[in-house]
Amino acid sequence: MTTAFVLSGGASLGSIQVGMAIALADSGIVPDLIVGTSVGAINGAWLAGGRSAAGLAEVWPTLRRDDLFPTKPLLGLRAFLGKSSHFVPDTHLRATLEMHLPFERIEEAIIPFIVVTADALSGEEVLITEGNAVDAVTASASLPAIFPPARVVVNGRERLLVDGAVINNTPITTAIEAGATDVWVLSTGYS
Repeated sequence: MTTAFVLSGGASLGSIQVGMAIALADSGIVPDLIVGTSVGAINGAWLAGGRSAAGLAEVWPTLRRDDLFPTKPLLGLRAFLGKSSHFVPDTHLRATLEMHLPFERIEEAIIPFIVVTADALSGEEVLITEGNAVDAVTASASLPAIFPPARVVVNGRERLLVDGAVINNTPITTAIEAGATDVWVLSTGYS
């Protein structure tokens, strides 16, 4: 039996996934695989690194809007005028991930981890199971128009990737196709 946790997208509602993960841990349910998209990739990376959900519960209350979405009036104006693809730079998101992610490369995760993203040019789903963790998780959380698309090398090819929730907000089939027999969905709301 292979147990998977599937963590959906949902921006700040990702904080409720922490409570679900704590409840699962308290019930003795441990994942053999974690699949995350958008904020679920952020939370999933923490858990895939072998860190506890209770520890993640200590991180969430310390985050402030400016930690992830710094106000940049000139960039916002440029985006409003159609001169920029995004309103917010991803530098703060990347810095926060670098500070908190428990591994540098996805393949170093203690629990196998799949990051769901979307190709900004073709619209196809792109699953990332190896490579730079900050790049992959940033890509999965790069909500179009808010953050810039992320350039990530996937299988030796550089791709322009955006938020995985655009294509697959609750990637249950991804977990099943990876061999999961028991799937626990940590949803933030509507699938």
